[in-house]
Amino acid sequence: MTAVYIIGIVIGIILFFVLGYYLWSTAIDKYDYNIFNLGVIIRGLLAIGCLWFAMVMVDAGDGSTTVWFIVSGVLWLWTFLATAFRTSIFIAFFSLVYQLFAVLLIRSAINKILK
Repeated sequence: MTAVYIIGIVIGIILFFVLGYYLWSTAIDKYDYNIFNLGVIIRGLLAIGCLWFAMVMVDAGDGSTTVWFIVSGVLWLWTFLATAFRTSIFIAFFSLVYQLFAVLLIRSAINKILK
């Protein structure tokens, strides 16, 4: 049974990367738009920073946590709408996961470089 789990995980990872490549290549070929452009990365890093501020200020009773969560949501909504207007709803919806994944990898790389 363990082998089935391992095979399922490996197939899931492969499908994840295949779908990501399909979304990226379709956006580039059909719409001439890179779903991992600099604007997406900057908005994603700002959204993660807003989430960090929200977590830091969770004990503050002034509602600042809610504001930081809303700002982060607006940044991700902006990313979704920018992708949807330049490509299609299908690509925009599914690329959000990959854009978040790319932002987390870049944040990790920045942290390693700065430490």
